[in-house]
Amino acid sequence: MPMVQVTMLEGRTTEQKRKLAKRITDALVEEAAARREAIVIAFHDVTKESYASGGVLMADKGK
Repeated sequence: MPMVQVTMLEGRTTEQKRKLAKRITDALVEEAAARREAIVIAFHDVTKESYASGGVLMADKGK
């Protein structure tokens, strides 16, 4: 059972996540021969205050 966890900054719509889930699932079915019904995808939305890149909080980038 493939389990994919997607962590990204909050703000994506349900429709965007729906499309991502379909494309990720399709890729696993096509490239890894996974059974579609066995694929699990979890979306983790993170605030800018809880996400850092290069040692800098995303909330502080661009200031």
